[in-house]
Amino acid sequence: MSEKSNNSKWVDWSCRVLIVLDMLVVLSGYFIWFSTKNQLVSPLIPKSTVSEIFLDIADIRFKYAMIAAVIFTAGLILYSFEKKRLAIWFFLAVILAFLVNKVMFRM
Repeated sequence: MSEKSNNSKWVDWSCRVLIVLDMLVVLSGYFIWFSTKNQLVSPLIPKSTVSEIFLDIADIRFKYAMIAAVIFTAGLILYSFEKKRLAIWFFLAVILAFLVNKVMFRM
């Protein structure tokens, strides 16, 4: 009985930690989008250059954040319906998508 309770505690804590990490992943896309948008405001930089930089960097990362948000929402719905083991997989998928995104932008 206590082994099942320890396993249940492990699953609960795993979900909680992954939820916090996933929130940071999703918010990072929004932060990058807004910070890029605000940093490029200058009368010295032509508008065409600003829009090109913005579309190249920030917009792509924002799209990945939106995809991560959808997967994260699905994980939260599963978590709320007590499907915690399946929710862990969705939460891990968000982190995996974030890591793949980071690797793609470094190459």
